Amino acid sequence: MIKLIATDIDGTFFDDEHQYNHERFNKQLEMLHEKGVKFAIASGNYLGHLQRVVQYSPVDAFVSENGAHIMVGDKEVFAAYLKPDVVNEIIDSLDYLGDNLKSYIVSGEKATYVDKQYESVLNKYYIHNYKLVDDVKAVQDDIFKVNISLNNDKLSEVEQYLNKRFSDDIHATASGFGSIDVISKGINKSFGLQQLTKYYSIDLKDVVAFGDNSNDDEMLQESGLSFAMKNAKESTKEAADKITEFDNNHEGVLNQIDELFGWDTK
Repeated sequence: MIKLIATDIDGTFFDDEHQYNHERFNKQLEMLHEKGVKFAIASGNYLGHLQRVVQYSPVDAFVSENGAHIMVGDKEVFAAYLKPDVVNEIIDSLDYLGDNLKSYIVSGEKATYVDKQYESVLNKYYIHNYKLVDDVKAVQDDIFKVNISLNNDKLSEVEQYLNKRFSDDIHATASGFGSIDVISKGINKSFGLQQLTKYYSIDLKDVVAFGDNSNDDEMLQESGLSFAMKNAKESTKEAADKITEFDNNHEGVLNQIDELFGWDTK
């Protein structure tokens, strides 16, 4: 029995222009809620961004920061923070990247902190709550995540380096668009969904999940039924139970929801 649907957004629920079919999805949401099925957004992005981009659709929950921050309505269900000294050590370690380092940002409870030298390369679509600072290591806030953007495609190499060097404290995972998210050890979208299902008193086997990238893999592997997008990475397709017939630019998630429930909401 399906009791919760969880989906990534970029490359999954959203098309390449960061859009989705509001009218069709809202119709599906109403029908899902009539059946008692919850709907959650599960993303590496920070909470405020997620709330903004689906503000016209009454989703039930947000698994943000790759599982490090979970909200149901106005209730914070779970939060996991990086240790302050570990955050500073990670920032210091980025010197080894040399010219491959495009930028890094630090996502906290109160704001997203950006070193002033990286303002020109900041993607302001994703980051609306940013604060420019002279020294990120001097920030006083609870930190969910460090996001590292690279100038080349060596994501796997850098991901492995970080996970090996800080093996006791962090989990680094490629999050798409040439970047890597660094969160607390043991945290990922599957862990976040586990916290959410505990809150709802349901089981992971009752969850349907959708994703397209490496940071979705654990969620896809451990949910009851999972779909990698037609446009997903090959490794992510291997992690999922099934692959959607349509990609993110052709309403792949919405079409699959219709198929699961025998609906036609087009």
